[in-house]
Amino acid sequence: MCKNFERNFQKKYIFVSDMRTLLHFKTLICVCSLLFASNLYAQQCIQFEHATWDFGDIAEDGGKVSHTFIYKNVGKQPVSILRVVANCGCTTPSFSRQPVAPGAKGEIEVVYDPMYRPGIFSKNVTVKTSAGEDITLVVEGKTLPRKKSIEEQYPFVIGSGVRFSSNFHAFAYVGRGESVEESVEWVNTSAKDVRIEFISLQSSGLFTIDAPSVLPAGKSGVLKMRYVIPRSSKTYGTLDDVVKVVVDGKTSHVKLSANVIAVDRYDRMEEDLTLPALEMSKKIVKFAEVKYPLSASDDSIVLRNEGGSDLIIRAVEYPAQTLSCSLKAGDRIPAGGSLKVRFTFNSSKCDYGPYSERVRIITNDVVQPMQSLRVTAIVVSK
Repeated sequence: MCKNFERNFQKKYIFVSDMRTLLHFKTLICVCSLLFASNLYAQQCIQFEHATWDFGDIAEDGGKVSHTFIYKNVGKQPVSILRVVANCGCTTPSFSRQPVAPGAKGEIEVVYDPMYRPGIFSKNVTVKTSAGEDITLVVEGKTLPRKKSIEEQYPFVIGSGVRFSSNFHAFAYVGRGESVEESVEWVNTSAKDVRIEFISLQSSGLFTIDAPSVLPAGKSGVLKMRYVIPRSSKTYGTLDDVVKVVVDGKTSHVKLSANVIAVDRYDRMEEDLTLPALEMSKKIVKFAEVKYPLSASDDSIVLRNEGGSDLIIRAVEYPAQTLSCSLKAGDRIPAGGSLKVRFTFNSSKCDYGPYSERVRIITNDVVQPMQSLRVTAIVVSK
């Protein structure tokens, strides 16, 4: 009796096991069928004669160029072009949404405008069809630069026929014992020599302009704006310089200006673990609403030194009329240490409404000598 029960139990167990296997097999067949159907649907329905067109060399001022991409419906159902999207405003596609029958052909025209775009180019156009296809077409080539006019090359009118290519340059960092310079091109379009001089309006004492005192008639050349930071200099932070330009005794409405961030000079590798490294707990201080003319304080900013030597605060820059800060030049944070910074906002020096200013912190951190944070508030009536 026990043997019969055992045999019956085994038969039932095998039956259940077989049923589970059959169910798994059926599920697998269904999944494969769906994938097969999906692959059939995803098969290409339209086929382009080519997907890339090279215009070769074209003239920048030669006008727009175009190419027509021809495609064929190789599917079994009519297909429509739903939309064609270019990745640049310089490229304009045109097409018809009218359905294309199986075996029939359609076309997409792509127009490229080379004006003000010299050099090598490659522009994509994405075609989306009613069959769910995304097809990328490419137009490419090289735009040969046109000869620019005097007005384009030298857009800044100084006076007496003199023009400059630019009137401002923002230098990056410059360290002790280092110098940086930038050239500004000039042209004298007049028929006579012109005397020119530069008078400082705002000076860091470390900025110079190297230029001839006389600009010959019909000639062009360059002047050099230069910052030189002596190795013994104690100046840190942002240096701003503004220079007045005087042409033949008359002051030009155009001024020359430049700025640079003076930092420490490093000769060691950035990977040196003994170097200081500044980490800020956050990059913004939000005072929310502050009633005029009251003040508000915040001490949520924490500076941490993640490096292996003392972090030295070289300069702290902020609008002194509206903000005060507990952090001062000369403050030190030891390796692994931290320092809480307190900001106080004075609403009596502001207009009503939103307030937003940037605070710059310059340190001896080799990787990021200057870091900044934003201070915001909303000044409301009391």
